[in-house]
Amino acid sequence: MIQTVDHQSDPFTIEAAIAKFGAGKVLRSAILALLTRSPKPVNVDVLSNHLRKDIGLGPNEPPPDPRRFIR
Repeated sequence: MIQTVDHQSDPFTIEAAIAKFGAGKVLRSAILALLTRSPKPVNVDVLSNHLRKDIGLGPNEPPPDPRRFIR
């Protein structure tokens, strides 16, 4: 026997969220989302070569000598 799950095809709307959770909770969640900061991305340049390898990056190399590009 195969079980089928019926999903609602209606797109998400603010009106549906207010009807389901109430205006106070929706407003509180919206204000909280606006006021909280997302975490700052990690600077991978300061990671050791071992950690860089673990996440699939190559070894940290020094920048090229700018005098090499001048003829």
